[in-house]
Amino acid sequence: MRGLFMFALVCFLIMLPMIFSVPLLYVGMMPRVRQQSALLTMSIALMIAIACWLVFGNRLAFGFDLLHATTFSSLSAGLVQMDFYLYAVAMLMGTIAGNRNSRYMFGFVPVWTVLVYCPLAHWLWADHGWLRQLGALDFSGGIVVHLTAGLTSLVLAKALLPGDQPSMPNDFRTDYAATIMILVGWLGFNLAPAGSLNKLAGQVLINTFVAVLMAMIGWYWLTYRQNGVVQLGDLLNGVLCGLVTSTALVGYVGALSMAIVAAVAGVICRQMVSKMQHSKHFYDVVDSFAMNAVGGITGAVGLMIVQFFNGTHAIATAGKFAVVELLAVVVAAGLTVIGTMVAQLVAKACEAGVTRVMNLDSERLN
Repeated sequence: MRGLFMFALVCFLIMLPMIFSVPLLYVGMMPRVRQQSALLTMSIALMIAIACWLVFGNRLAFGFDLLHATTFSSLSAGLVQMDFYLYAVAMLMGTIAGNRNSRYMFGFVPVWTVLVYCPLAHWLWADHGWLRQLGALDFSGGIVVHLTAGLTSLVLAKALLPGDQPSMPNDFRTDYAATIMILVGWLGFNLAPAGSLNKLAGQVLINTFVAVLMAMIGWYWLTYRQNGVVQLGDLLNGVLCGLVTSTALVGYVGALSMAIVAAVAGVICRQMVSKMQHSKHFYDVVDSFAMNAVGGITGAVGLMIVQFFNGTHAIATAGKFAVVELLAVVVAAGLTVIGTMVAQLVAKACEAGVTRVMNLDSERLN
């Protein structure tokens, strides 16, 4: 039992630098005048998220109080799940961090946690979750983490407009270092559900690197075909695309299936990034929707196809698994959109209320 706890603890610790590397990567995509405030806002959002998970998030999702965990297994499980949750928050916050202040985050993060993340984590990952009992699969967060974060970013991006300040060229050294930190942390991300250093863990490690390689190739191919030149940022995006895509199926398929799905994801996500960057209706400066939601959905659909043709899973016969997995995707998408819209309203009211109180206090002092 202590060995299982140590395995989960190592995965938890490996993931922490990955989580805090996401804001570092994202601020490089923003205008320079917004970078410091955006980094501050994302950091505050993560602190709020940690408090939410410790106080009520883990209880809502998995039925026990993390602050009063009595066993090594429950403590380690809760900490790993907190990392999954924090990564979702880090990704979606990048979309609005340059346009919203910390007062907005105090309203948005708790409500989004209650309405979106915790219900989906419970339904898909808790022992008694109804989607899990139907047979839906999500190995390390393709649906629970990435689909929700990406779709949340899309809803948030609808209300934003491009800033007046031009974006500065990214510091390729910072981007490179942040991406490497994310890659290393993702090994803990994908390995944690394996539970220990077993045969499944070996399969997960191989599939993770296969996904990264093949998504890079897919991204590289389409970029070169369209532009005639490939930059370092394209390769780094390919790495992230492969990691995101892997999460839904990395522990359920073989290396060949993982390679095919990841290569397709590299092409699809690259095309979606291009379309979103030219959109007049959405402004997602960090491409969270195109990378996370599209990558997560591609991984889930890839799992449906692989399981349908292989028939290796008990409920995969006659397309039953594909129907159940599609149901999970639809439920996650619907809940995310509705929950995010409600969280937006609460956050705006919270922001306006706090601003009004601060203005009144300022008037009294004057």
